[in-house]
Amino acid sequence: MSISIYRCLAALCKASALFVIQPAYAQQSSDAARAIAADTVVGEYSHAEMELAAGLRIKPDGTFEYGLSVGSLDERAQGRWKRVGERIELTSEPRPVPPKITASRVENGQGREFAIRLVAPNGSDIPGIDLRIDFASGPPFESYLAGGPWTLPKSERRQPRLVTFSKKAYRIDSGPLPLSADSGTIAVFLLTPNDFGVIDMTGAYLEQDGDSFELTRPEGAIIFERVNSVPDPAAANGAEPKALRAKAGTQIDLK
Repeated sequence: MSISIYRCLAALCKASALFVIQPAYAQQSSDAARAIAADTVVGEYSHAEMELAAGLRIKPDGTFEYGLSVGSLDERAQGRWKRVGERIELTSEPRPVPPKITASRVENGQGREFAIRLVAPNGSDIPGIDLRIDFASGPPFESYLAGGPWTLPKSERRQPRLVTFSKKAYRIDSGPLPLSADSGTIAVFLLTPNDFGVIDMTGAYLEQDGDSFELTRPEGAIIFERVNSVPDPAAANGAEPKALRAKAGTQIDLK
């Protein structure tokens, strides 16, 4: 079972990359624009290991594009960069809106035990999301969604009070949501993807070591190797360079 959301798949191996290409954002003053365009950081970079592939483009108009693919996880970002001393600081523009989970409706369970569903906007069940059930007393119960109605073990006699859905790799965290666990009902929750797969790079930065740059974010660090110091001129006009291809509208399984 899968949900249809915009996917950015980056795969770079010294000569090619996958990016979502966007046009330049803003006008720069002529002096500032010349200084940015001449900065030695401008270029294209890659990182690859095992099944992980990532690409980073620092453009001469002061914008950047980033993409990463590893296993079932794909993420992308875009925005502006500026040099602050020896660092290159990144700011996402526009700021991405994270996925949101809300209570949707209560369905008739046809006399069966109480159940929980998490659905996409098209009504399909979403698998692979972790959930935590809190009770009035005692420790919480933790499990995950397999892609259909979820029920408590028959041995659990306590009355659920709260449910929390989460998937760290996809930055999904509903926070505790009230739960009315009446027998014979199904509590349905809706996941609104918003900017699913788009990460906020605001606060991330690059530090140079020769032809390599280390990208530091709260999730960790990635070392990028320079692929090309002179970006394809077509990129500045929002066109798709020959060495860069975009892949979109595919399916992602939340595993």
